Amino acid sequence: MVAFCIIVTTSAILIKKLGQSLNSFEVVMIRCAFTVLITLVFNFHLGKILFQTTKPKMMTIRSVLTCLVVVSNFYAVSRLPLVEVTSLQFSKPLFLIILAAIFLGEKIRFLRTGATIVGFIGILIILHPWDNTNSGGLELAHLAVLTAAFSMAVLAIFSKILTKDHNPTTLVLYANIGTVLICAPPAAYFWITPTFDQLLLIAGLGITTFCAQYSMISAYKHADVTLVTPFEYLRIVFAAIAGFFIFSEIPDIWTISGGSLICASTMFIAYREAYKNKKKSATNLN
Repeated sequence: MVAFCIIVTTSAILIKKLGQSLNSFEVVMIRCAFTVLITLVFNFHLGKILFQTTKPKMMTIRSVLTCLVVVSNFYAVSRLPLVEVTSLQFSKPLFLIILAAIFLGEKIRFLRTGATIVGFIGILIILHPWDNTNSGGLELAHLAVLTAAFSMAVLAIFSKILTKDHNPTTLVLYANIGTVLICAPPAAYFWITPTFDQLLLIAGLGITTFCAQYSMISAYKHADVTLVTPFEYLRIVFAAIAGFFIFSEIPDIWTISGGSLICASTMFIAYREAYKNKKKSATNLN
């Protein structure tokens, strides 16, 4: 999980550098094309299984959502401080709880409801729309990262349904193919021919995407969720360090306070879920 945090932060650095000279659609299209290539190379042994799907409509919707997540995150990272974007990205579990209650029929109990409310208060503190100074106000980039967080929560619901009868790699492959196809028209319209150095950075994004997914899967495979989950919050530390030393970004009190509330609430929710699952397993064994 520590490797995952470092890799994701590295991706954010590459995105921020590329966003200074290239449009988001172009970078996303080329990066996802690299990811498709890497996925095919490392999973060619799966053969036809890699392309099989019994729910093409749901797979298509998931691909569209993936494109929305990636483009929105790219746009936000290129225009906001890294630690601010990272903190807002952790709002995904808050949206997921609400969506799971609506679409999966999961119960929202008192403690989880309270933690969710605290998390959304943290979001408001980071955005502080009531502040009329230069540091306040809601920007399009803020809406983009929140859209990405909400879409990631919806993706989690779709993934939970699709992984029941699909190979996980199939989901990754179609999501990236769909993103390439969707981004192609706007990328062509805003096209700026990337330099060789920029192509290397974009290729690096494709590699880091694959490595990040592999690292997270490995983390949850070899350790309990309760042990692994807290380490993901190192992303905020790494984002703050990278932002300060590479982009001269200094987190303000709003980001630090709101980010702390979001992290505390989502970590509490993760622990409660793990505790509940552990208790349920113990009851079943008895």
